[in-house]
Amino acid sequence: MWNGRDDGKEIIHKRLFKCLDKTSKTKLLGFCSSLGVERNKGRIGSENAPLKIREFMANFAIHDDFSFDDLGNISEFSDLESADEMLYEKVLNSLKNNEYCVILGGGHESSLAPIKALLDSKKSVGVINFDAHFDVRIQDLHTSGNSFYKAYEYAKENNYKFNYLCLGASSLSNTKALFNTMDKMGAKYVLDYEFDKSFDVLKDFLNANDYIYLSIDIDVFSLSIAPGVSAPAVFGINLKQIIPLLNLIFDSKKLLLSDICEFNPLYDFDNHTARLSAFLAYYLLRKEKLYEI
Repeated sequence: MWNGRDDGKEIIHKRLFKCLDKTSKTKLLGFCSSLGVERNKGRIGSENAPLKIREFMANFAIHDDFSFDDLGNISEFSDLESADEMLYEKVLNSLKNNEYCVILGGGHESSLAPIKALLDSKKSVGVINFDAHFDVRIQDLHTSGNSFYKAYEYAKENNYKFNYLCLGASSLSNTKALFNTMDKMGAKYVLDYEFDKSFDVLKDFLNANDYIYLSIDIDVFSLSIAPGVSAPAVFGINLKQIIPLLNLIFDSKKLLLSDICEFNPLYDFDNHTARLSAFLAYYLLRKEKLYEI
């Protein structure tokens, strides 16, 4: 999975594929599933994303001593429930070892198991989701459209603290019923056309929560830069809008887990979405300011 241009062994030629280190506390884990997307009647293909993202991350130039460990992919399973259990165990083990893990989805079903693991570990979580969709459908089975409602239910059943913030949501992609569910959950949101309000809302959210889970659904971006997703956004946001918010999250020192999801290579154009997803995955791995905007 990790190959790239090799211009020499000197440190000045270092690229990401040369940064693998089993002892690193920064972990990468692929979750190769679009079963939740299929259940949610979306466009399948996101199970191919983890390998594609790695391919486009591999050649990034590295200017310091950064290292990370790749835990491989969760890809052999018979159904979403068994896949969720495997992901939960992997992530819980990382948390017990005080490791920071970035999960490469997969559909947005990728978020539920890690959030449950964090809830069981810390009894509290503030979930930040950059997404055109709230993903709080009330459904019996786990799908890509209800991970955050399922996490809310799990927290409620176990008397855990759960707070949810969705940034970049589209009013065209969420029914009135979903807005009502967000209100029922006590969740907060900022819509795509008012995204400039996000900084202050996010700052208050970070102050109110001790442990943060971060999810980036690639469909939060405009389809002009992210065509390869399960459900493209006509309006959407751009990189310059999200980078200051990611920097704010990193500065809080509260981020324990993160994921990227809904990149669908089958619908990409000239690898635009692959490159965007790879950039964001690397940004999450670093968990520090790389760009000041």
